[in-house]
Amino acid sequence: MVFKRPLTHDVTYDRNLAMPLPSVKKGATQCVVKCKRTGLQCMNPAAYGCKSCRMHGAHKSRNTLAGENHPQFKHGRDTKQAKERHQQTSTKLHFLEDLGHHIKMFPEGTTRTQGRKPKGYVKLNLSDPIQLAIAISRTIEKK
Repeated sequence: MVFKRPLTHDVTYDRNLAMPLPSVKKGATQCVVKCKRTGLQCMNPAAYGCKSCRMHGAHKSRNTLAGENHPQFKHGRDTKQAKERHQQTSTKLHFLEDLGHHIKMFPEGTTRTQGRKPKGYVKLNLSDPIQLAIAISRTIEKK
C-alpha cells in the first residue's frame, strides 16, 4: 500500500498517513521545525544531538574536528589551507612572469603560462609606475 502526499496546499493533511522511517529507534526525538507550506511539524527524526533533521539544517560542521585532527584525514594536499596557499603561490608566479616579460628577461616569443588564471590575479599595466609597484609588492614574501 503506497501513501501519496496530496498535491494541494490543504492544511488539513493527515499526519498519521505518513509512513514511518524504518531507521527510527524507539524514543528518537522528532524534528521541531514547522513546514512553511502546511504549518505542520516536520515528520522526520531529529539528527543525533540536534533539534532538527538533516533537511532543516542539522549539521555538526561547527563541532567536528578539522585537518589533521579529523579521524578521516589522509594527507592534507587538498585541504582548504593547501588550496589557498597554492592559489597565492600561483598568483605570485604570474606577477613574477609579467615582471620578467616587462623587463625583457625572457627572449621574444617565449610562451606564457597556460591555463586558467588564479584567483586574485589581475593583469596590470606595468608601464604605469603605480601598477608596477603593486606588482612588485604582491611578489614580495610577507611574514
